[in-house]
Amino acid sequence: MNIDAVGPLPTSSKGNSYLLIAICMSSKYTDAIPVADISSVSVTDALLAIYSWMGLPREIQSDMGTSFTSFLTAEFFDRFAIKVAHSSVHHPQSNPMERFHRTIKRMLKVLCLESGQDWEKNLPATLLALRTITYWLQSRGTFPWKKFTHS
Repeated sequence: MNIDAVGPLPTSSKGNSYLLIAICMSSKYTDAIPVADISSVSVTDALLAIYSWMGLPREIQSDMGTSFTSFLTAEFFDRFAIKVAHSSVHHPQSNPMERFHRTIKRMLKVLCLESGQDWEKNLPATLLALRTITYWLQSRGTFPWKKFTHS
């Protein structure tokens, strides 16, 4: 599973400026939680919310951001026996999340322009699209949500 934070985005009506994103790399199933900041407390709270639905991963990959390398975050991963791999500072493109940032930002921007609502209100529709598009797994002919839920 890969995790990363996107932002800062324009502050939403609920006061959030970042998205914490998790992608199951085998199924491409995506989840995202809006957060006000990317402090270690916000990140671990968001990860707990994501893991309560997706389940605990055995291993995650993240960048070297302080919110993912802090003592609190390391304790969180240790407590749940999650192995952590960090992307190279000198080679951030080794983390596939960097390309995904552009995709989700572009989708949110289009939906915001069409609806006139802020990005957080458009997040559910964006996640639905990401979970049901076939281009992620064209070679396997299945949707990310079907592969993730084994349905």
